[in-house]
Amino acid sequence: MDKDKLLALMNTGVTKANLNEYGRFDELTDSIDKPRAKAYFETFEGAPVANFRVNIKAANLLRSFILQEGFELETPDGD
Repeated sequence: MDKDKLLALMNTGVTKANLNEYGRFDELTDSIDKPRAKAYFETFEGAPVANFRVNIKAANLLRSFILQEGFELETPDGD
């Protein structure tokens, strides 16, 4: 994912209502490294995840991360 776009979006004081204003959130989700996200979710869940579900899960996680002003991601090994 484009770190600069993420930081820029988070520094604008976004809310749920204006998260995708001007297509900013869509542009950010387009920059997600899909193979890496797929590997993360499959490792975390311990089962294959369909590509369309990877996109949904990644967007939901990113949305929560932005609206909660960041948080530590859980790792598959619990660290």
